[in-house]
Amino acid sequence: MKNYTLTAVGVGPGDPELITLKGLRTIQEADFIFVPRSQDGEKSLALRIAKEWIDHDRQQIVELLLPMTRNADRLVPAWQGAAQQIAEQMQAVTGTETVKGVYLLLGDPLLYGTFTYIWAALAEAYPEITIEIIPGVTSFAASAAQGQFVLGSTSERVAILPASYETDETQLRQLLTDFDTIILMKVGTVLPQILDALEEMDLLESSMYAERVGMPEELVAIGADLRALKNQRRPYLSLLITKQKGSQF
Repeated sequence: MKNYTLTAVGVGPGDPELITLKGLRTIQEADFIFVPRSQDGEKSLALRIAKEWIDHDRQQIVELLLPMTRNADRLVPAWQGAAQQIAEQMQAVTGTETVKGVYLLLGDPLLYGTFTYIWAALAEAYPEITIEIIPGVTSFAASAAQGQFVLGSTSERVAILPASYETDETQLRQLLTDFDTIILMKVGTVLPQILDALEEMDLLESSMYAERVGMPEELVAIGADLRALKNQRRPYLSLLITKQKGSQF
């Protein structure tokens, strides 16, 4: 009986050197490299990060096309299709008892990533494939380090939220009543509204924005520099961190 193993590897936010040693070893041992790619044509950032560790002569790269939408009628079949594509590729291998695949993704596999949905589809339709997970450095951890921005100290409370649901002053004020630090993920499309709210609350000076951390096109803006971004729609994969006044910064 063949052994099939698919390992989700978080490759971090952008710097190839932030891939963990375990993640690197697993990538190099894999027969297949599965990477999500949006159907709008943008190349996989996760593959771009890991490319220098991949042996293109020995390993097969398989792109899984996934739509950038919240429409469940489109998403569920796409996740199921990706699971089927993974299983068919791995199960077609002959001449070996063990087949290894890795699924590469930005940041950490279990935080706002598509892998959890593909994992569920695989577990339902292909239980013979063993799933393993290797955590990755999160974008907010790397961004905070780059900006020397303290995420939390002592008893400070930290919240991590999807930005598209937290865009007005009322919501932000309530969150900053309950938490010392707020991390807003995937903030690009709603950045103007959030910056307006933070300015109304006089919190721009205790906030930072980051995108593509660790890549050549990295952008980090802190405090007053955020005003330059007020009328811009930035990349979807970006984040903003803000703190209560008086919190350690």
